[in-house]
This record gives sequence, C-alpha cells and structure tokens, in this order.
Amino acid sequence: MATSGSMAAEARGYAKVAKELEDSGELEQARALYLKAAKLYNEASKTATETTDRNTQRDLAEHLLLRAQSIRHTEVPPSKKEGRKGNGDESSLSKEDLFLKQVPDVGFADIGGLENVKEEIRKSIIYPFTHKELYKLYGQKAGEGILLYGPPGCGKTMMAKAAAKECGADFISVKTSSIVSKWVGASEKNIKQVFDTARDSERAIIFFDEIDSIAVRRSESEEYAKRVVNELLAQMDGVDTSHDDLLVLAATNEPWTIDPALRRPGRFSKLVFIPEPDLEARIAIFDIQLKKRPIADDVNVGELARITGSYSGADISAICKEAADIPLGEALRGGEARKIKMQDFLQAIKQRKPSILSWYIEAKDEILHTGETDAFEDILQRGLKPDKKEV
Repeated sequence: MATSGSMAAEARGYAKVAKELEDSGELEQARALYLKAAKLYNEASKTATETTDRNTQRDLAEHLLLRAQSIRHTEVPPSKKEGRKGNGDESSLSKEDLFLKQVPDVGFADIGGLENVKEEIRKSIIYPFTHKELYKLYGQKAGEGILLYGPPGCGKTMMAKAAAKECGADFISVKTSSIVSKWVGASEKNIKQVFDTARDSERAIIFFDEIDSIAVRRSESEEYAKRVVNELLAQMDGVDTSHDDLLVLAATNEPWTIDPALRRPGRFSKLVFIPEPDLEARIAIFDIQLKKRPIADDVNVGELARITGSYSGADISAICKEAADIPLGEALRGGEARKIKMQDFLQAIKQRKPSILSWYIEAKDEILHTGETDAFEDILQRGLKPDKKEV
C-alpha cells in the first residue's frame, strides 16, 4: 500500500510535468496531470499522520484543482461562455461549497514570536472592532481590507484565524477554488453570497486564502476572471460604507500578481508582511512538534532554533518528522527502539534546504519586473539577505 509520503512525492512529479506542459501550450495534457496530482495529494492527506502534512497536502490538492479549472476556462473562448446559461442547480453553489464559517480556537497566545507582526495586526484588524468608539471619534472605520503576504508555510492562515478569535468575530474562510464558475454570472453571484452571509453576522471576518488565484491583474486575465475582480471590487467598496463590523482579510504568496485596483484605499489598502518565523517562534514550533515524540536528553531546542533561521514553519515541521524517521527506520529494520537524538535533527537539517530562499529570489525578480518596489520593500530587504540566523 502506498504511503502518504510516496503519494505526495508522485503528486509533486505530476505537478512539475504539468507545469512544463502548460508552459509549452499542451493545455489538455497539463490539465489531466494537474488533476491526477490533485487526486494524489488528496489521497495522501487522508493517510498523513502529521496535521501539518495533512493540511499542506489538502491545500496543494485544492490549488492544483484550481489550476486545472483555470486551464479549462482558458480553453473555452469567452464568447462561447457568454452564450451559455446554466440552470439553477449547476450555476449556483450552496454556502457549504463556497465557504466555512467557524469560530477559531487559536489565538495569539498559541503563536510564538512575531510580536511586531501581531501588533501590526492588532492595530489593523482587532482594535477597529474592540475599540469602535475611539475609531468613530477620530472618523476611522473598520472595513478596509487587509492583505497578509509573505513566503509559503509561515502561518498567514493561522494569523488570520487568531485575529478573528482575538476580536470575537465569525471567521468565514472562502474556498477560492469554488468561487470561479464556468456559468456566466455565477462567479459574481458566489462572491455576493459570501459577503451577504458575512453582513448577516453580528461581527465577521471574511478570509480569502490564496486570493491571487481569483484576483489576478485584469490586463493579464481572461474575461471571466475580470468579472470576478470587478465583483470583488464592488463588494469591498460597499463594506466601508454599509457595515462597520465586517472586515475582509486575504492571504497570498504572490502579492505582485494581484490586480492593483484591489490595493487602493477602501479595499486591501493595508498590506501586512508575514515573514519566516523569528527565533522565539521557531522555538515554539520545535516545542510543539517534539511534545509527543521521544526526545533524547542531548537535544537542544534553542540550538536547533538558532541554526534554522531561514526555514519556514512548514520546513521545521518537516525536519522534526524526518529526524523521527531515522530511529523509526532503524527499529523497523530490527534495531532497538531509541529516542530521537540531536544528531538526527542535525542530519535532517543538513539534508533539507530552506524552501523559502527560492521564493525570495523569485519574489524579488517579479517585484522588480512590475516596478512595485515601494509596495513590497519588506520582501526586497529580506530577499537580499534571507538568512536570518541568530547568534
């Protein structure tokens, strides 16, 4: 029986080939492989033993499904789609298909480090809700959108959930892969339904994860994608004037791809950079990951955190898993079961390079290409010196 790890590895292979086919214009073959990779990631998530791995694999499956869907839209000319009318069952989706409404169980106390980021989020997201009278006194309103951006695997979604808990708001997590529809007018209807539901709440935060998948620059997108952006703009313009207890949050790894109109005042006018975890945050991540594992006395969490200065939270979770695999493998081969030693962690770190370094390189190139150096100065500064190992 295939393991979660082997299925994920196979999925990565399919996704890589699919990207190459897409770049070369072989769209039908690329779409088929994206779907196959998504299916494998979904199956891998069902057998993954680590929560982080399970969530990551689900996210990748959703992303690849959306990628396959966008290729399908590209292949169908907009003029043909304009003439198609969906019936009520196919052109509209239920609320359960579009978003998940919940009250988060994670707060800032559950996230180690990144105190500067937390304070920025408090000022931008929480205080407008919890100190409403002060904001009214000074003519300020809750309602302007906040865009969380930064390298993958660094806790943007967790920060969003924590913000919702801190201000006692319903957290409406939008399934961006379900927003876009092949039926004319359905995508706009889906977005409106999300905002209507949020307005019915006493206090709500709408969260669009990977918003770049539905809000790309209109000059570079198909007609259906332009309509999605236009509806999103219309709904966000309405938030500022009609509802003081509704906030829109979004997260992305690629902020430079988002339509600039969405980053104007009254929309996603506040950008908050979520960097890789600092020393305190890395210590907290290691502590969480090692809590339920047998650890030898020579393991120095502080030292492990110090030498992983360029690693994301997802990287650190993977390092802990790979370190545990070493004594596990020995035991499976007939050896005596032992605790995880410091050397096991050092070996895992040596074999796993930081995943976010390549992201910084790509991000810097893209930002320079778009000319938006002022908007994303945080990335450029860290991109030049991404290794933040403390001494």
